[in-house]
Amino acid sequence: MGENSSTKWPLRVKAFGAAFCLSASLCLCPPSTPGLQRVVSDTPRQTTRTLLGVRLGAEVSSWLDEVEKRLGEEVYAEFAELDEAGAAADYTLGVSYLTGTGVGVVRVDESFRARGAKQTEAVIGHELLHLRLRARGYPLFLFSPEVMTVKGRAEDVEQSNVNDLVSLIEHRIFAEEMRRTGFDKLIDLTNWLESARGKRRSDEGQAVTINYARAALEWDDPRLLDELTRIYRAKGWERSLSDGRRLADVIRASNIKAPGEVAPVFLGSMSVLYRADFSVEADRRFALSRTYPQMLIHARRPARRRGVR
Repeated sequence: MGENSSTKWPLRVKAFGAAFCLSASLCLCPPSTPGLQRVVSDTPRQTTRTLLGVRLGAEVSSWLDEVEKRLGEEVYAEFAELDEAGAAADYTLGVSYLTGTGVGVVRVDESFRARGAKQTEAVIGHELLHLRLRARGYPLFLFSPEVMTVKGRAEDVEQSNVNDLVSLIEHRIFAEEMRRTGFDKLIDLTNWLESARGKRRSDEGQAVTINYARAALEWDDPRLLDELTRIYRAKGWERSLSDGRRLADVIRASNIKAPGEVAPVFLGSMSVLYRADFSVEADRRFALSRTYPQMLIHARRPARRRGVR
């Protein structure tokens, strides 16, 4: 993802890096928001379903069925302009989140009206996989208000990096589904190579580290990763290169099969990313805690070297 992340954590290809992004913790917009479209199906339990005019394959339809069954509500969907006014291109491909009442919402960028059913289904499917994790009780993570950085509260200035980190972990969890359906090949998420060339040495930070880890985890071509490595070394991003490799190793070694197994991988990744120790606890005041836990991040002790910035 790029420098800025929506609290809805969209599926986005940003100039600062490319990434699928996961569903949000909470959106207070009601299910009756104008423009949201009900899932269309001829019968409640037919083999395939239709969403946004696209006939979903049997496997994607099963993801949709599971999300609705677990949440107890139909998923709503719409085409929408997802980038900020004046954006140079269509960077945000899709967004998914739960409303304050626990209804799943999928939004796909308007540009996909002209891209064809296969690519649109790939975005829909990816967002449904994130929603499925929410419906299965997989946690999200939010900086506790007392965690501070030199630039202010961590929840204000560093939450986007946490969102990206959780996104990488969740991609690992459902990587097999993405490969089996071929969705991982249908959307180009490798623009970080070109973007990295245009960055300055002073741009090094957690986002640069995450972008290298993402490339190591998601790129299939070793030649591209070698080229990115040379760019990092030429810019003097040795710290982000080292930490990005370590971060990718932590996530690659994970084999998460249950919601309770996410936090240890997340904390191990945070230790690499910030070179500091953190702990997490359930946010008891979180409105959707009955659906899935939101975990509050606490700093266990001051950073050893780099710390939270």
